[in-house]
Amino acid sequence: MKQSTYRDMHLLNEVTHTPEVTQRELSQRIGVALGLTNLMLRRLAKKGYIKIAGTKRSRIRYLITPKGILEKSRLTYEFIQYSLQLYGRVRGFLREQLRLVAKAGHRRILLYGTGELAEIAFLTIHEMGLELVGIVDDLPEPATFLGQGVRKVNEVDAASYDRVVVASMRWEDGGAAHVAAFGVPPERIIVLPRSGFPRSTLADASLLQTTSILEQEPVAT
Repeated sequence: MKQSTYRDMHLLNEVTHTPEVTQRELSQRIGVALGLTNLMLRRLAKKGYIKIAGTKRSRIRYLITPKGILEKSRLTYEFIQYSLQLYGRVRGFLREQLRLVAKAGHRRILLYGTGELAEIAFLTIHEMGLELVGIVDDLPEPATFLGQGVRKVNEVDAASYDRVVVASMRWEDGGAAHVAAFGVPPERIIVLPRSGFPRSTLADASLLQTTSILEQEPVAT
């Protein structure tokens, strides 16, 4: 699924649930720059998916149209199908990697990550009957993930786990170099493929080029 398609779906969902949401709030929720949010709203309005009501910046409302409702349903269905296919590919990759690890006698797994990829990894580790030693991440505040406390990598005894499964979309290289910086040998690191996962925090370069001139410009009706 293209980044632009995913962002359109996300934006239409937000407008549906909160018509009086501000552009700044929308930009924070979908994870893109304020100017890019402005541009996206203009494009959706031009296509007839939303209507922009009101003239004052503080009273603008974004109303999804019948055409927009149909488009949102179509995009949601497409996203579900895409996610199921991607889930199958990632799960298949991890099962094969863990099968080889278990065959070599290594069954203690440390999971790095707290997002979509980590959820898939969490389920797969349990399905294969391996021991999940713990969940780690670099979160600024104490947190829990799937009912377990999240620690930092350097808080876990390296002798307590055999492999680290890195399931995060935070780094372009998958996070292997980041985890290795904590002293984890590269041969003990398994990185899940992250290509194909939509990331609302990334935007097309061609759209980002327009951000600076749109930051302060209100949406016109």
